[in-house]
Amino acid sequence: MDGYIQTLVGIMVSVALFLIGYRQTIGARRERIKSANQSIYKALLRRVVLEEYTPKSDDVNRLINGKAQEFKVNPGDLSSEEQFLTQIFAGIFDNDFITQDQRVAIEGRITPALNHIPVDSQDDGVTAVANPDKRRARVLLLSVLAVLASIMGALASLVLLGDRFTEFDTRGETVNALIPVFTVFIASMVSVIAISVVKRARERPDDLLSRSNAMIDGAQFEHQVAAILTKLRLPFQIEPRLGPLRPDFLADVGGKHVAIEVKSWRTPPPMALISRTARYMQELLKLGGIEHAIVVTRGRLPGLERRLNIDKVQFVAYRDLEGWLKLQISGA
Repeated sequence: MDGYIQTLVGIMVSVALFLIGYRQTIGARRERIKSANQSIYKALLRRVVLEEYTPKSDDVNRLINGKAQEFKVNPGDLSSEEQFLTQIFAGIFDNDFITQDQRVAIEGRITPALNHIPVDSQDDGVTAVANPDKRRARVLLLSVLAVLASIMGALASLVLLGDRFTEFDTRGETVNALIPVFTVFIASMVSVIAISVVKRARERPDDLLSRSNAMIDGAQFEHQVAAILTKLRLPFQIEPRLGPLRPDFLADVGGKHVAIEVKSWRTPPPMALISRTARYMQELLKLGGIEHAIVVTRGRLPGLERRLNIDKVQFVAYRDLEGWLKLQISGA
């Protein structure tokens, strides 16, 4: 019975120390990011509602950078300017305590700000990809916390032996007495690893707010699109300068120039963002020399061309891209 109590106490000590260490390191950083996002949102909401402030992209970015310094976090870990403005728009739209005239006036000030965010700097929707360097640092920190907590639990289990440890006469008795200590170490490691996995799964939505993560995911998606163009042996340029505009790719598909914009949207984005992207592609077509303009997305967005009333701009899902390109080649 003493061995079971010794093992249980050791595991409890390990788990408690791991949770305390987690909260003081990774958990503290996440709390600062969450608090900074809330502070920015409340500051913008107060100015927009109480002072009839018209948001400007530069002002929102300065506010984000200032709050990042105040809360000691990286600006790239905070929500983007578009996410803040969209959140405010949704909050105003869903608020029953604001009169219709006030709501229309506020939405009229927010919508132009959303539409004037440069298309090259817009957020490409939520992602679940983490920065590799941050991921490695996180794994290293979790490993150190797990090992140290397990060692402390094993030591606590050893302390429970007290003076009995010196009373054992044979090596066999000593080994038998130390078995619970080793058991505590192994069981503690398994416990803290399981806890870290669960906490990671629960906290995963916080990573979706990261602008730096969205940039990494977007770059990876662009690489996948480039791989399809290479597979079909289509000549293409990366971010060519076409007047003041720069699409992600300009490909020669069956003798036709096709401008390709890549958007790593994992969920349907707001219509304002879709409309702005469509207008950007139409501006490319107006430059001349381009027969088609397509926006490649991760998932299908059916009926957008009809709803937006746009011509020669198509939204093509990644899974359909290769077939679309082959159809253009065969129809050339």
